[in-house]
Amino acid sequence: MPPQTILVVDATGKQGSEVIKALLDHPESPLRYTILGLTRKAESPHTKALAGIQPGTTFVEGDITIPGPIFAPHPRGSIEGLFLNTIHGSPTPEEQQAIPFIDAAVEHGVKRIVFSSVDRGGDEKSWTNPTNVEHFRAKHNIELYLRDKAEKENGRFVWTILRSVANFDNLDPGLTCPLFAAMWFESLSPETKIQFVGSRDIGLFAAMAFDDPAQWSGKAVGLAGDEMTLDEAMWRFEKVTGKELPQSYAFLGKASLWAIDEVGEMFAFWEEEGYGADLQARKGEAPMQDFETWLAQDSQWFEG
Repeated sequence: MPPQTILVVDATGKQGSEVIKALLDHPESPLRYTILGLTRKAESPHTKALAGIQPGTTFVEGDITIPGPIFAPHPRGSIEGLFLNTIHGSPTPEEQQAIPFIDAAVEHGVKRIVFSSVDRGGDEKSWTNPTNVEHFRAKHNIELYLRDKAEKENGRFVWTILRSVANFDNLDPGLTCPLFAAMWFESLSPETKIQFVGSRDIGLFAAMAFDDPAQWSGKAVGLAGDEMTLDEAMWRFEKVTGKELPQSYAFLGKASLWAIDEVGEMFAFWEEEGYGADLQARKGEAPMQDFETWLAQDSQWFEG
């Protein structure tokens, strides 16, 4: 049986690179998979560096908003799977990134699409809860389009939706971590917990969906490896790193929540509704990282 060709969108981003890594870690790889990694700049130093540590991946240059040239060099049906991740903050709205690309992929004969989305209150509630957060609503719209298109296409392709929660990367070294902590302190009650997931686990579940489509087709699941209050995050951070969790001045957190509407709406969602991913169910399916494991294994706090 020839290898399956999987196209990974945003292959040099955090999620895309973790999907590729998980596929390459399959015990039968490269007999199992051939990977095409879509990137905006195939000749960039970052892409070349990834190519050096991801043998078996062919990086292809293209713009997700112009899908035709991406699929054109490949015979129809030769790309069997697609990992789709839309980019929040891009000049092109997420729906305009995803929907034409989905249409082009299906027309080209792609049989399996795994879409990286966001949880909006649990596996069932997420279908009917777009929320007031702009990029949450965008991913909700894409989910509905993907599901409804599959139904209309009557079996031409199958889908899996992976709804992640807040990413542990928000707590990596850099400018984001202290500001995130300040906004957390300013906006959420002391007892309110935020669910988190690592990019490694998003990649792991995407690989599982490609590896076992019979099990994962038609499923939309929330992905979370941990949930914690700010106080819990602080003492667990110090336990692992020996340092205090960096936190900006409170007024900077308050100003950011006020100045950036979507950030304020997201923290309001966490306080009023919250994510609803089923941690125990996911941990029963794969060895999900909790905060302490992520800090020790994948964070950048011990680099250098």
